[in-house]
Amino acid sequence: MRKVISILALLICSWSLILGQERVYVSTDKDIYLAGEDVWYSLYCFDEKSGNHSDLSDVAYLQFVSNDGVAATAKGALIGGRGCGRFRIPMTLPTGNYSIVSYTKCDGGDAVGPFNGKVISIFNTSTTARVQGGVVSRGQDRAVAYESESKGDVQINIGLPEDGVVPILIENGENENIDLSISVFHLDELEEMSGGYNTTSLLERKGDFEKVDEIDYAGEIVTVHVEGRGGESVAGRYVYMSAMGNTDDVYVNKIREDGTALFHTGNIMGKRDLVFEVEGDTTSTIIEPVVKIKEGEFGRVVSEIPPLEIVPEMERALVERGRRMQISRRFEADTLWEMCQKKDNSFLGNTAPLVYNLDDYTRFQNLEEVLREYVDFVRVRRNGGVAEIKVLWESQTKCLALLDGIPVSDHSVILGIDQHLIKQIVVYPKRYMLNHFMFDGVVNFITYKGDMAGVRLPRNVSIVGFEGVSWPQAFLGMKAASEKGYPNFLSTIYWNPIVDIPANGEFEFKCILPQYEGKFKLVVEGLTESGREVYSSRIF
Repeated sequence: MRKVISILALLICSWSLILGQERVYVSTDKDIYLAGEDVWYSLYCFDEKSGNHSDLSDVAYLQFVSNDGVAATAKGALIGGRGCGRFRIPMTLPTGNYSIVSYTKCDGGDAVGPFNGKVISIFNTSTTARVQGGVVSRGQDRAVAYESESKGDVQINIGLPEDGVVPILIENGENENIDLSISVFHLDELEEMSGGYNTTSLLERKGDFEKVDEIDYAGEIVTVHVEGRGGESVAGRYVYMSAMGNTDDVYVNKIREDGTALFHTGNIMGKRDLVFEVEGDTTSTIIEPVVKIKEGEFGRVVSEIPPLEIVPEMERALVERGRRMQISRRFEADTLWEMCQKKDNSFLGNTAPLVYNLDDYTRFQNLEEVLREYVDFVRVRRNGGVAEIKVLWESQTKCLALLDGIPVSDHSVILGIDQHLIKQIVVYPKRYMLNHFMFDGVVNFITYKGDMAGVRLPRNVSIVGFEGVSWPQAFLGMKAASEKGYPNFLSTIYWNPIVDIPANGEFEFKCILPQYEGKFKLVVEGLTESGREVYSSRIF
C-alpha cells in the first residue's frame, strides 16, 4: 500500500503545479496571552486559484515569529482543508509581539517577499526578558487598542443572560457558505489596552516561490539523515522507523545516496520517541547509526512586527489574569477530546488478529516452546544457526517481528526474553506489503509494562525524540464550567474552531458565564466558500 502511495507522490507534485498553491488562514481564540496559557487555533487551507478548500495537504506548519526570529513551532493536522488544535505557550518566551505564520509544503519553498501573519501579544510575568526592540513603554499614557474592521455580512445577536447562560445567534447574510471560528473571551484591561494589530493571518504573497519535491498529501513526511558512527555512508541499506506506543506507526525505506530516507506517515501524533533500526551486520561499527530528523526550513521572511506597547496600568490586569490561570490550571481536568476520527493508515488493514493472553495458558520454559505448543501459524526455524520466527513457516519470506510495536530484525533478541515478561502474543497470519518489503505475517510480542522487557537495544538501533502533528481537539471549557464544583475562571469561556453555516443560514449556541464579573467579547472569524474573509465582533 505504501509503495503505491510513494508512486502517487510524484503525480501529486505535478498536480500541485497545475492546481496552484495553497494558502493558510489562521484564527485564534484571542489576541493577548500570558506565557503558559493555551493558544487555541483554527486552520483554513485553500487553493489560491479557486479560493476553495484544498484537500491536497494533510499538515499545516505554524511558526511563532518575533523580531528575534522563530521562537516556537507547531504542526496541525488538516482534513479537507480544515484543522484545529492548541499550542501551550512555553514559559521561556519573552514578552513581546509574535506573528503566527502558517503554511503547507504546497506553498512552495522559500518566499521571495515578506509574509504578514496574525500578530498576538504574549506577556511573561515570570521573567524580565523581552523581545529585542519589541517592547515600548509609554509611561503614564494609555495604549490605545485598535478595533478590527468588520468584513462580510455576518450578524451577531446576543440574548439576555438567564442563570448565567447567554443565548447567542450568528446569522449568515452571505449568499454562500461560510466557515468560521467563534470565540468568547474576557475583555479585561489587558485586552482593552493592547492588541488588535491585525485580524488576518492570511499570508500575502509577493513574488514567486521555489517548488518542493515532497508534499504532505497523506500525512506528514518524516525525513531523516542516517550515517555510520564514524561518518561512513550507509546508502542503499534499509531502515525501519517506528513510534513507541502504536503498532500502526511502522515504516521502512531505503537510505538514499545523500544519506537521507523518507517516511510517508499517516501523521504521527504528539510527542513520541521514534526508533530507527538499520538493517545489516550488528557487529559492524558502520551499523551503529547516527540518526537526525531533518526539519523543513522554508526561510520565511516575515514583515516587520510592531512593538508591544505597555503601560503601568496593565500591572493589575496581569496579576489578575495570572491568578485566574493558576486556579484553572490546578483544577484542569481532561477537557480535550479528538474532534475527528483518526484515519486508518495502518498497513495491517482490517485483519482480525489472533490474540494469545499468555496468562490463560501453561507457562513453558522459554518463548520458543510457547510458540511451538499453542500459538497457531508461528514457529521458529534456524537458517545457518540463526533463529528466525516464521508466521507462515513454509514460506521463504520472513515475518515482521515486533516487540511492543517496535520492529526487531534480529529475532534471537525476542526469543531470549524471559517469557514471564510477555503479556500477549498477537499474530497476523497474512502477507503484508510495507513499502519495499514483503512480509509473510506479523507477530507482535507485548510486554506487561510496554518497556520492551528491558531489552538492551542492539548497536543498529537509535532512538530520537520527535514532536508530531497535533490532532484536532475540542475545547470543552463549557463542559467543565457546567460541572459541579469546577472553578470557572477561564479567560476564554467559549471556543468553537469549526463552524459551517450555510448560505443565509444561522448558528445558535449558549455560553456559560464564568465565576467573575466583567465585559466579554465575541469574535466571529473565517472565510466564505470562495475564500473571502469574514470578521465580526460584539462586546457584552
